[in-house]
Amino acid sequence: MNEKKFIGIVLSLLMMCSLLPAFRALPADASAQSENPFNKQDDAEVPYDRSRWIQPSDWNTPTVDPRDYEGGVMLFFDKIGLEPEYAPGKIQRVYFSCIGAEEPVNNVKFHFFYDTRLTVVKNTKGNVITPGKALADFTTGSAMIEEGQIAFYAVSNEAKSVKGCIFTIDFLVPEDAEAGLLYPFGLAYVDDGIVCDTFINSPKNEAGILQMTYVFTRGIYNGYIKIIGEKKKPEPLKGDVNGDGEIGADDAQLTLIEYVNTIAGLAGSFTDVQKQAGDFNGDQQISVEDAQEILLYYVNYTLLLLTPDEALSASL
Repeated sequence: MNEKKFIGIVLSLLMMCSLLPAFRALPADASAQSENPFNKQDDAEVPYDRSRWIQPSDWNTPTVDPRDYEGGVMLFFDKIGLEPEYAPGKIQRVYFSCIGAEEPVNNVKFHFFYDTRLTVVKNTKGNVITPGKALADFTTGSAMIEEGQIAFYAVSNEAKSVKGCIFTIDFLVPEDAEAGLLYPFGLAYVDDGIVCDTFINSPKNEAGILQMTYVFTRGIYNGYIKIIGEKKKPEPLKGDVNGDGEIGADDAQLTLIEYVNTIAGLAGSFTDVQKQAGDFNGDQQISVEDAQEILLYYVNYTLLLLTPDEALSASL
């Protein structure tokens, strides 16, 4: 069979495949979003989400405007950078601190979330969180609700000023930590139906209500552990010429067009990444064979429901 006829057959197959419905369905939970906002695992910082705040109904007051607060209270987590040769397997302590809280408080409750690639290391008392000096005269407690989410509370009969370290938590950095990876953690406001997250005095007077409103809308700053350096660029998926994360008939079509343009003496349009992806058989060039093998992989995997390894073996 001559080359022109073969190209025509491949093009016909490509057109046919583009009209076929997708038989391989996505997992049922593919689009589901985790309730843990820090568990995205996309190596990005997660700022405190101020939109989650809901003014407690038991205050029985009109909507409080945080702009009326004249202080500058801040509750903040460490932002830590670790050298890549030092980070894997390291136990890293993280501090959560408070400055500028002018009104004393009796009741404190937070929901702490973290990237589940991190592992919590319990303290010598078997607790997941260690209270800091700012809560030295409070009764405190913490509990792992689920991996990635911890509840922390502190109560006192007498309202006290909270300044300095509120609590610390120790994390085990993953053994596969490498340059450019970032593990976020911090607070997200939660009303669990028992007691909403709080930072207030027992009388819940006007000053205490205003301070708490400011804290949960403007005063919280989340943190992270970052591995210093540039993140490695992932190798392109062989056959995924258009970069959509899948190998399809359109990838084969683009590869064939690139090859036809090349043999016609026209300048190719592929980037270096596309050339890597389009060289399906690894012979360091874009050819009609690459287009054919990409198409065969698509048919074997998507239509015949072979595993990726089986589809690859049947394509090459």
